[in-house]
Amino acid sequence: MMKRFALSGLLVGLFFAGLSSCSRDQGPPPPLAAEQIPSEFDKVFKHAKPEVKELATRVVSALQAKDYPAAFAAVQSLSAAAGATRQQQSLVARAIITVYGLLQTAQAQGDEKAAAVIQDYRSFK
Repeated sequence: MMKRFALSGLLVGLFFAGLSSCSRDQGPPPPLAAEQIPSEFDKVFKHAKPEVKELATRVVSALQAKDYPAAFAAVQSLSAAAGATRQQQSLVARAIITVYGLLQTAQAQGDEKAAAVIQDYRSFK
């Protein structure tokens, strides 16, 4: 149930990120470089509601620990969080793309947890 909620939040976040673009022909937002996520999240979520800020902190902590399955779960939860601004939603959408790419890389290197997360994600698409 929680995974479906997170997935729906992801889709809503990507939808709103797409609305903020000037043209619908631009496609998905560009991924954010993994090394930029901590500083960008710090700036954009600095004055966020405490529960939203806590989720952003979890994303950054998991990324710094190279725990990509946890980072993906946290960024999905963040995408479903109520009260995020458009700027925050856009940043989260970009981070989701990046973290998913990191998961794929980890899977390719034999990380079974990453493979399981990707399998779960694909089963809910």
